[in-house]
Order: sequence, then C-alpha cells, then structure tokens
Amino acid sequence: MPKKATIIRRKTKVQKTLRTGQNGKGKTRRVLNTWKEIAVYLSCGVRTVQRYERDLGLPVRRVSDSDRSTVLAFSDELDKWLNETRIREQRYVRPMLIVLDRVMPHSLSNRKLVLEIGRFNVLTAYTAEEAYATAAKFRPDAFILDHIPGDDSSSELCECLKELYPRTPLIAVLPEIQGDEETVACADFVVKSEDAGELLALVIQVLGKPKVA
Repeated sequence: MPKKATIIRRKTKVQKTLRTGQNGKGKTRRVLNTWKEIAVYLSCGVRTVQRYERDLGLPVRRVSDSDRSTVLAFSDELDKWLNETRIREQRYVRPMLIVLDRVMPHSLSNRKLVLEIGRFNVLTAYTAEEAYATAAKFRPDAFILDHIPGDDSSSELCECLKELYPRTPLIAVLPEIQGDEETVACADFVVKSEDAGELLALVIQVLGKPKVA
C-alpha cells in the first residue's frame, strides 16, 4: 500500500506542474495540446507545423506511436527550436520602396501609382527628414529619389542614405535634359528619364517581379 500511495503522489505532482506552467527550472511554460494550438503559438498553419515536425525536428510529443494520436508540445522547447533552427520557408512580403516624391496638390504621384500597379509596396516621403524617419522605422528594399545635378540638398540626401544603408539599392532619377555622361556617385542605379514606366522596369530588374498570391 505505501508503494502505491507514493506513485499516486508523484503523478499528482506532475499534473500540478503542468497546470501551474513550471518546467522544473523556475521558468514558465505553456502546454500546447493540439496541432492548432501549436500552429497559433508559432503564427503559421497546421500543415506548416506538421511539416516542421516531420522535416526539421520540431519538438512535438505524442501520447502513442500513431500519427493521429494526441500531441503535446511545450512553449519553452518550441522557443529553443526557433532560436536554433533556420526555418527554410519564410513568409513572403512584396518588396518595399521608400520614394522621395514631390508634393502633387489634389492628385497622387504618377510614379507612386505605376509602382503600386507593379505590385510594389510604396512608402512616400515628401521631405528628407521624413525619408530618414521612414527608413529608420521600416526596412526598405530600395530607395528612389530625384537627383538634381548641382543641388546640394539632393546630393546630401543621396550620400547620407547610402552611408546609413550601404546594402540597400538606391535609384536616382535624373531630369531628361541631362546628357548620357551624367552620373551619380552615391546611387547604385540611375534612370535618366521621368517616365514612370522606365523606372518600374528598372525596379523589377533590380528587385525582381513581386509575387502575387
């Protein structure tokens, strides 16, 4: 009898541990009892979670050996797996552009419209200060700005953005009156035309054509 009572007490202790969310090391943990709960915790679909478990070793426990048996996962083990595992499939986000554009009273910029029709995400800045603040808050895939030769403010903006974000492509749009010999040292790419269609073609060449689900 004493032996049996001891077993019961140990089982009760384990159940209490699960209810209170302790993992034995003083850290809180959540107990996830279904594929859906695990998927919600990882912010993805059930099939994706099952693929992670099958192909990438996601720590999911089963009550029995059957594929359809009840599953169990602990949040701290999932967190550790996320930190140590490189998930091959990332959620796709269409490329984001920061465009320094001119204010168009009572209308939208043709440049912005054409880029958005091309399925790019466009964040418009109307001043250099707004461009800096927008770039600091978001992670753009490219910058687009007008460059006027001889204008110190446009040259300064171009140079500062390139210094702050050296790996982010910077596209400078030159006035059509400029000759073919005109270059912009701080820009990675130059469009010598204000034709929004030519700009879109260059952006697609640089970043690829956005995918549409």
